[in-house]
Amino acid sequence: MSTKTMAHETISGKLAVARQNAQILYSELQKAYEALQDASLVDVLAQVAPVPPKRYLKLYNTLKGHRDKIAQVKWDQSSRRIVSACQDGFMIIWDAVTGLKLQAIPLESSWVLCCAYSPSGRLVALAGLDNKCSIYKVNIPEPGAPITSQPGSIELLELSKPYRAGPGAHAAYVSACEFIEENKILTASGDMTIALWDTQRGIRSHEFLGHSADVLLMLARPFQQTFLSSGADGLVKVWDLREKGPVMSCNILKTDVNDIVGFHDSHSFVAGADDGVCKLFDLRSECELASFELLAQFSLAKNTTTITTPLMSHFDTPGVVSLDLSRSKRILYACYADYGCIAWDTLKNSIIETIGVGSGSHNGRISQVAVSPDGEGMATASWDSLIKIWST
Repeated sequence: MSTKTMAHETISGKLAVARQNAQILYSELQKAYEALQDASLVDVLAQVAPVPPKRYLKLYNTLKGHRDKIAQVKWDQSSRRIVSACQDGFMIIWDAVTGLKLQAIPLESSWVLCCAYSPSGRLVALAGLDNKCSIYKVNIPEPGAPITSQPGSIELLELSKPYRAGPGAHAAYVSACEFIEENKILTASGDMTIALWDTQRGIRSHEFLGHSADVLLMLARPFQQTFLSSGADGLVKVWDLREKGPVMSCNILKTDVNDIVGFHDSHSFVAGADDGVCKLFDLRSECELASFELLAQFSLAKNTTTITTPLMSHFDTPGVVSLDLSRSKRILYACYADYGCIAWDTLKNSIIETIGVGSGSHNGRISQVAVSPDGEGMATASWDSLIKIWST
């Protein structure tokens, strides 16, 4: 056995021991927090009236044009346009009201995982298994302006240049990207790092280290100088843009944390994981406030009319693949691997309705749920190549 191989095995062994010790410490901290927690969120809000279970959202529009699995959709700030990234090799910008395609952008790689809209709507980004983030400058008429037959102009920027003598492109797939300003974007990667990029110069200006496994998602809004990240290490970390290391680590679950969504006060967030559990966490007290478990609600859901027969036919561990909150933050929309999109009452820990499952709905796995910034609409994207717009 070579010296290099022995050194690698020694480092791997030390890392495994360190992770095990960290898990033990996290468990002890969790027990200490639970001992101080004198009541649950449901107990405190026992007098609050529940949201009656029924169908609230109705199908408003269906966006057709993709030919393969849709990886992600994002709204722009006007709540009128949607950008979608699909494995058919195209990124499409839509008018969600009319259903028209405003721009179809051919991609260099069809293995996309995520997309993002800049605050102004003039830049769109996507990333995936090619280990890089590509940004496109688009020129599309403003909402309400006449739509011409000429497509908007496109200019491609690729983020892969190094910062000084530092690293360049990510060493593994890019799992998430999100603009924090018009000319600044964050990318998360399977190489366990998060990078901050200057889009004007196309260089990586800052690197964030702290996860011990693949970084799966980031959340920059509604947070200001901080952002959240989740990973395959079961942790949600809080970062300051001015620091390289995390300022707080939240031991949420023992499985992959696939998505996180924040409250507008920047003090709380919900995390969803592979085991089908969503947890509401408060950053000020560093405590879990509520846990939304589909398995615990399953027997109750059988007696309601809001859950469809295919959903009740059998139960397996359904991983949470996407999360979002209503504008009031009262309702949590959670997409599960094979169980559609379920609306939870966050104050009463009860199921309100199921969206996108049943006759006339999606015919494949719902990969993404996204509520518009104005709260008037919601989009669900699916492996059936369709995007559906829902409204009250």
